[in-house]
Amino acid sequence: MARAPTVSAVAVLDLHDLLLALGAVTPAEMRAAGLDGATLVDRSSTALPVPEQRLHESRLLALWQMAARSAQLPHIGLLVGQHYNPATRGLLASWLFQCNHLGEALQVFQDHIALMNPSESWTASVDDDTLRLGFSFAPGKNYPRAALERSMSALLRWTAEMTGAPTVPTACEFAFARPAYAERYREVFGANIRFDAQGNSILLPREFLHRPIHSANAYLKQILEERALQTFQQLAVTNALTGKVRQHIQSDLHRGLRIDDICASLHVTRPTLYRRLKREGTSFTELVETVRKELAYKQIQQGLPVASVSDGLGFKDVSTFHRAFRRWFNQSPGECRAPASLPL
Repeated sequence: MARAPTVSAVAVLDLHDLLLALGAVTPAEMRAAGLDGATLVDRSSTALPVPEQRLHESRLLALWQMAARSAQLPHIGLLVGQHYNPATRGLLASWLFQCNHLGEALQVFQDHIALMNPSESWTASVDDDTLRLGFSFAPGKNYPRAALERSMSALLRWTAEMTGAPTVPTACEFAFARPAYAERYREVFGANIRFDAQGNSILLPREFLHRPIHSANAYLKQILEERALQTFQQLAVTNALTGKVRQHIQSDLHRGLRIDDICASLHVTRPTLYRRLKREGTSFTELVETVRKELAYKQIQQGLPVASVSDGLGFKDVSTFHRAFRRWFNQSPGECRAPASLPL
C-alpha cells in the first residue's frame, strides 16, 4: 500500500491533549503552531465519527517535535506510551481489542497499521521460544526519539490492557546511545536493555502470541473489521491521487506551480481535487508545504547553495526561503548544514 500523508485523527488529538495535560507544551505554543484542539477535527453533524477521521501527518510530526524540545520531560515519549485511555481508541485499536488472541491482533496490526500511521512499521519473527518485534519509522520522516519511545512502550501497555496481565519483555534493544534518563526504561521495558543496537526490538516469550484477549467479541470484530477494511481500501485509492499530486508538485516547483495544469494532468476539476484532498485531512497548500519542507532539508544537508535551493523550490527570493526554513526547523539553513545539528 502506498504511503499516505495522513494519520488517524484520534492519534493526533490524543497526543495534543496529553502534551497539554503533562505540561510538556503550553496552550500558547499549540496555538502558535496552528494546533488548536478545538479545530483539529471536524465535529459537525455531517462529519465522519472522529475515530474514522484523518489528519495530515505533518500535524502529528509537529506535535512530536514540540514534545521532544521539552527540557522538563526528556522522557515524554515513555510517559505518553504508558498512558491508556479506552475513550481514545481509533478504528484500528478498536478492532484489535476484539481479536481472539495477541497473535491475531499482532497480525492485524502489522497488516493495517496505515490506519493509524503509515510511517510506522512493525516486523515479527520467531526463533525457538523467542518472539522478536522490530520497530522503525519510514526513512526521512524525522520523527524524534520520543515518538519511537511512545510506540514501543505503548505496545506493551496496550497488550497488557488486552489480556489483563502485564507484558514483561525478556529483552529490549534500541538503535541509539544510552539516554541520560535510561533508568526510566527499566520501569517500562525491564532490566535487560541494550542501547547502540542494530535496530529497535522488543523480545518476548513465544507464548505471548497465544495469550487470549479478554474483550474479544466475534460480532463486534466483524463490524469493526468491515468498517476498517472499507477505510483501508479508501486510503489505497486516495494514496494514488495524493502520490500523483506530490509528484507533480515536486517536478513543477522550479518553474512555478499552476494548479490548473496539475488538475488537467490528473483529469480532475479543481473543486474535485480540493474536495478529495480535504476528505482525507489534507489540502493542496499543505502538500506544497510538505514537499518544500522535505526537499529543503534534504538539499541543504547535501550542501547545495542556499540560493539554488530557494530558486528550485519556487521561492520568490532567498529571504523568504530563510524565513520558511527557520519556521520549519527552528534554525537557519546554515545551522542545519553544520555537522552537529539535528532536525527538530
